[in-house]
Amino acid sequence: MCGVVGIIGDKPVSRLIYHALISLQHRGQSSAGKLTYDGNVHMHKDYGLVRDVFNEERKIDTPGNIGIGHTRYSTAGMDDIESLKRNAQPEYVINPFLAAAHNGNIYNGAEIRKLTKRTPRTECDIQWLLLPMADQLYGKKIDADVIFEAAENVMPLIKGSYSAIFVTDSGENPLLFAMTDPHKIRPLVLGEKDGMYCICSETRVFKKIKFNYIKDIPGGSVVVIDTEGNIYEKQIIKKKEYPCMFEFVYFAKPDSRIKGRSVHDVRVEIGKRLAQEAPVDADIVVPVPESGRRYALGFSRESGIPIDEGIMKDKYERSFIQQTQDKRDKIVEEGISFIRAVLEGKRVVIVDDSIVRGTNMRRLVKGVRDAGAKEVHVRIGCPPLIAPCYLGIDMRSKKEFIARRKDGSIKGWEEIAKEIGADSLAYISMESLIDAIGFDVCTGCINFPDGYPEEMREDVMKLFSKDRGNRRAYED
Repeated sequence: MCGVVGIIGDKPVSRLIYHALISLQHRGQSSAGKLTYDGNVHMHKDYGLVRDVFNEERKIDTPGNIGIGHTRYSTAGMDDIESLKRNAQPEYVINPFLAAAHNGNIYNGAEIRKLTKRTPRTECDIQWLLLPMADQLYGKKIDADVIFEAAENVMPLIKGSYSAIFVTDSGENPLLFAMTDPHKIRPLVLGEKDGMYCICSETRVFKKIKFNYIKDIPGGSVVVIDTEGNIYEKQIIKKKEYPCMFEFVYFAKPDSRIKGRSVHDVRVEIGKRLAQEAPVDADIVVPVPESGRRYALGFSRESGIPIDEGIMKDKYERSFIQQTQDKRDKIVEEGISFIRAVLEGKRVVIVDDSIVRGTNMRRLVKGVRDAGAKEVHVRIGCPPLIAPCYLGIDMRSKKEFIARRKDGSIKGWEEIAKEIGADSLAYISMESLIDAIGFDVCTGCINFPDGYPEEMREDVMKLFSKDRGNRRAYED
């Protein structure tokens, strides 16, 4: 999971891209990068948070009326500094000039590698979009029709998820273009202000930079925009869209909208349905900050149990997207405190979005008990996660999931409740989750493999099997 942004217009875009990346920081905390273009390439990228990478005015303000930016969340299991630097995006090639930033996961990179004579500069799967597209554009006068033709040749070869943004140069007019996988697993939206256009991962960016939302870019599409504000669009591959369930459950910010649905409203509705499906006698509902807040609000409204802030987050880092378990544990240990005045003597319902490994929830339940809670019940806003994701979420091994036993069978809720130290545990049902979202979503991680789009199932079964093939970091 990553955040991407591209902006084009009749004035410098660099500072707008910087502010957009700040708005997308929650989508990736490994590295950040920005490229602007004025006939010359102006790029800066490094490991770390956006404000740390762009810590000087000269890095924020670079020339060019067109540019792209990226904030990276690594799913390749590489967390050393050199790797984070090397795999930071954007990436670009010369001859033809083509730059790209990508959100998603392409899992047939080994196949794509055989189709290009260009040498990839990094291990990052942006290469498997960038290099084939550059091959197709080589030697041509680049315009919208040429880009569409190139995409028609490349997109059918790519397996996985991608919402990617590119910059190229026609020789007369720089072009910004975007490409989405046929099932639109990862979000990508288009906005506009005074003839300037922005393509980015979430609608919340438009509020930050004061643009107006135009549309969600359809799956399997290519959108091309020039500096005069002309927009050309073609749907290369038309299939049913399956947005990622985890975007609604965790990744997207609540002030964003996906396919017209407010993420805030979806999470509140999930909390309401959770209260209907798994009621409990309790004194207070306590959200896990910040991820459980909307679920807890819905649960409280539906159940009539008052909501209170019994758990306090001391700093803002997302524990789930840290690359190692040690780092996740450190975030929980250093970043969470418990308010005894709220919790002591109470029957408490802890509400959160999901349980993956269970480590964080164990610490939370223990902390609430140590603060004097009489009972601790846990309610979760998505069904049990049971399988690795091959489409861009950092859940790589079937061993990671607390809901799975070592023999691969699925644990009962009571067994998991005992492991995390809770008096009771309940998850939302699959049916209620999808009803709350309002349309079909990719649910491969909670309904493996049937939750994936049908034509992906054979591939992900192979990836999941002992035949490692292209699995890279997806080890058993």
